[in-house]
Amino acid sequence: MKGKNFLSSNDNYNISLEEIKRLNFFNFLDSLGAEFKKKKSSKYGRLYKYKNIHLWIRYDYKTGYYFYTSLDSNGDNGTLIDFIQNHIINERNLGKVRKYVKENLDKFWQ
Repeated sequence: MKGKNFLSSNDNYNISLEEIKRLNFFNFLDSLGAEFKKKKSSKYGRLYKYKNIHLWIRYDYKTGYYFYTSLDSNGDNGTLIDFIQNHIINERNLGKVRKYVKENLDKFWQ
């Protein structure tokens, strides 16, 4: 990824899906006010509570992607893209995911 300054200052830049998958999921959840459950977290992942949903977030060192799994709902899992589609914009639309991320890049850097 080119970096925060480049992305936030270049309106013509189209962020790729690969770049979105590598954005910091932990910082994003913190910016949304999700509750970090430190005592239930480990070196393998972090537990968050977001809007009454318990989320297990892990980072895959091999791919550089973050993944989530809802502990409250079977089948609710995936990358940051899936989380944004399922819990933020409530729509399966990659163009809207890109637009949301581009408009909210500051939420991924803290």
